[in-house]
Amino acid sequence: MPAEGVLGISEEAIRDQKNIRYLRDIDECLTQVRSGAANVAFLINPVRAAQVRDIAFAGEVMPQKSTDFYRNCLPA
Repeated sequence: MPAEGVLGISEEAIRDQKNIRYLRDIDECLTQVRSGAANVAFLINPVRAAQVRDIAFAGEVMPQKSTDFYRNCLPA
């Protein structure tokens, strides 16, 4: 994972979200960087269902938060 090797952030810190936050809203990401609440924002494309299927069938696991699909069904 790039955060471990390139950024020097441990797997435990990633899991506990000490140095990394996961946000869905692009405007919120930009606001946090502009205000100094965050140093950098990485905007990534969502994973496709076919990718999750292929990885699962291969017996592999997805990285943390990579399968956090949005929009979830809302209660009726």
